[in-house]
Amino acid sequence: MPTRRTVLAALSAVAPMLLLHRPALAQAPDKPFVLYDDELKNGWVNWSWAKVQLGVAIGGAKPIKVEGDPWTALLLHHEPFSTSGFSKLTFAINGGVSGGQQLAIKAMIDGKAVEQTFMIEPKAKTWNRVEIPLAKLGIEGKTIDGISWQGQADPYSAYYITRIQFE
Repeated sequence: MPTRRTVLAALSAVAPMLLLHRPALAQAPDKPFVLYDDELKNGWVNWSWAKVQLGVAIGGAKPIKVEGDPWTALLLHHEPFSTSGFSKLTFAINGGVSGGQQLAIKAMIDGKAVEQTFMIEPKAKTWNRVEIPLAKLGIEGKTIDGISWQGQADPYSAYYITRIQFE
């Protein structure tokens, strides 16, 4: 049976090796951190529950086409990452033929929507760049795992979105 002295000696021999074998920390995302630009980028995946078509060819670009029933959403998911070092979420959006879709933009932490919401209504047949300060989404300096664009109480016609990124 090993003595206390032999156990301590064995542990002291192994301890330096354990300290040298630390797991690598996740690298911070590059700036800008692109979610979508003609295709999903940097490990982002589509977890939507709206009717979503990725890479729809329109005038030389390939935006996401989204349409849906009440409360459905475009949801882009990523492994958890920190928003530290980023100040805003930006994207280009076009309201399609009719425009006026009421969309609530929310961030996700641990798969749950953050309480703060940023509302937009895209204009018909017009591309607009949207910039949302992360503080308005309640995620400045937080670790998040998704962003959603959720329709509200009415069915909504198709809109198009592209160049989604954190800056």
